[in-house]
Amino acid sequence: MTVVQTIDRRQAQRFQADFNIRFSINGGAEIVSNTLNFTSRSLAIRSDVLAQKGDQIAIHFAGLPVIEGEIIRVFPEGFAVLLGQESLALMAHSHPDCAESAFHAAGAAGPVETVTSPFIRTDSDVPSRALISSGVGYQPGYNRHFLSIITPEAGTLENISTIWISADGVRWTANALKFERRNNRGIAVMSLNDWQAFMGAAYGLKISVMTEDGREWTLEIGAEPIAEHIESLSPMKMAVSA
Repeated sequence: MTVVQTIDRRQAQRFQADFNIRFSINGGAEIVSNTLNFTSRSLAIRSDVLAQKGDQIAIHFAGLPVIEGEIIRVFPEGFAVLLGQESLALMAHSHPDCAESAFHAAGAAGPVETVTSPFIRTDSDVPSRALISSGVGYQPGYNRHFLSIITPEAGTLENISTIWISADGVRWTANALKFERRNNRGIAVMSLNDWQAFMGAAYGLKISVMTEDGREWTLEIGAEPIAEHIESLSPMKMAVSA
């Protein structure tokens, strides 16, 4: 199976994704496991523990604070968890800023190995291309991905106040922003965590750029090139396996 293969259409498309996680049910003992698939608002977890519909679950993954939800379905391989709005907001936020990784993602050499996608076409009024760079060799749950936007109209990336990224209606503020001019081109680099990268691979990404004088422009990246990039990463090096 690939990272974008649809495996369930009950209420929304579900996509395979293998995140390393820890969870506890109703405040019980913590269990180490992994996910089976996800939608933009739920997770399916692999487990043979006895669980019931309505049980409350606390989940740790991707270096985030505890994610809480309710078990809404039980099946032979495990169970499905509906995530609340607060938990979705937590999952949409990236890891703490990492200037060294952002520097590598922008093209500098260093000890952290990165895998970079080919240039990705975007759908935007502003001529632009995108790149995704992923650091490999981090401990499980701490993979880092960086999305770079390159445009010949460098002025469009100046005086920016906020960049929003969204996938299937879930929106977050871009973190670890880096702006620079290089060879008369403007470059913006922002970080993505595993959840955000897989959301992009499943649904595509929409980037909305707000300037300090109130102007806004958007660009969209299709799901396929993001999925192809994730699938190109070695599963032996990445904590998330396609």
